[in-house]
Amino acid sequence: MAGLNDNLKKLVIAAAYALLSAISVNLFWLPGGIYANGVTGFAQLVVALSGKFNLPMLDLATLVLFINVPLLILAWFKIDRKFTIFTIVAVFLTSVFMKLIPVVALTSDPVICTVFGGVIHGLGVGITLNSDFSTGGLDIIGILVRKVTTRSIGTIFTAFNLVIEFTAGFVFGWRYALYSAMTIFINGKVIDFVNTKEKKVQLLIVTKHASEMLRRIQASHQSGITVINHAQGGYYHEAQDILLLVVTSHELNKIADVVKKVDQLAFMSITKGIETNRSTSQWG
Repeated sequence: MAGLNDNLKKLVIAAAYALLSAISVNLFWLPGGIYANGVTGFAQLVVALSGKFNLPMLDLATLVLFINVPLLILAWFKIDRKFTIFTIVAVFLTSVFMKLIPVVALTSDPVICTVFGGVIHGLGVGITLNSDFSTGGLDIIGILVRKVTTRSIGTIFTAFNLVIEFTAGFVFGWRYALYSAMTIFINGKVIDFVNTKEKKVQLLIVTKHASEMLRRIQASHQSGITVINHAQGGYYHEAQDILLLVVTSHELNKIADVVKKVDQLAFMSITKGIETNRSTSQWG
């Protein structure tokens, strides 16, 4: 039942992303002449160039879907099939909503189109990443590279997006290229804010029930834990143990619940903005 509920939740999130993405493109970016990042931005540029030179071309929604097909096939065989299924749903529904929602200029102000398009799209991408699947496109390449090399290819993504923006600026005008760069920046900041799975926090737990708490936390979370035995409190001078672990913000509330259930008198300190040199499950 838990698995069914989780799958249903992911389907709802995939649909929510698709709707938010279509709104950002059709109601803000396209009317404002603003280019997205990644595959969507590349598809926008191809459609715009084909129109400028009177060349036959698919509509934007269909082109985005076609570009994603080889990437999704790659994800199916090289990443994870369950991950790929939900990503396919997100990509397919995005194309469907882009066809259903008409391109309407809610405003002629490019700044408003820049800001609202970036925020809405970033919100959609963030909730999908929080749910362990992606929005397709360059995300799949990034996951594959991290899986093989443990390194990010942020520089390549940045270069890819810069090519899109510079080409758009050169052909259609630098004003809209600058607005496009702004919306990519806003989009990235919103994704980082929403996607708590990538944000690490350090927990320091002082307790008299370290053994039970250690067992309960490790049973539900794949986190390495360091145990410091027989630490002495400076007020009562009583011996207690300390658990030190690094988890994601996404896991924080669940671990806090475990701590309260085992020891309501436990002291817990939370430090944000932590970086580690390897996976948090590989230490402790």
